[in-house]
Amino acid sequence: MNSYIMLGIAAFVLLASLAQAMQINGIKNELTGNAVAQGGSDGSTGGETYEDMMARMHPDQVVQQAQPAANSQPAMVGGC
Repeated sequence: MNSYIMLGIAAFVLLASLAQAMQINGIKNELTGNAVAQGGSDGSTGGETYEDMMARMHPDQVVQQAQPAANSQPAMVGGC
C-alpha cells in the first residue's frame, strides 16, 4: 500500500515538473520573440540604444537638454 502511494506521488511530481518545463519554455520563447520584434530605432534587431531608452524613460530630461539654456537657474533648490 505504501509503495502505491509513493509511486503516485512520484508520478504526480514528474507530471507537474513536465508541465512547468513546458510553461517555462513557452515564456522564454515569448520573451525572446518580443525582444527581437521590437528592435531599435535604426531598424536593427539588437534592442534599443541608450539614447532611445533615455528618451523613452526620461522624456522631460531629454527635452530639457535639447532646448537652449534660456533659464540656467535651477527650478528647485534641495530635494531629489
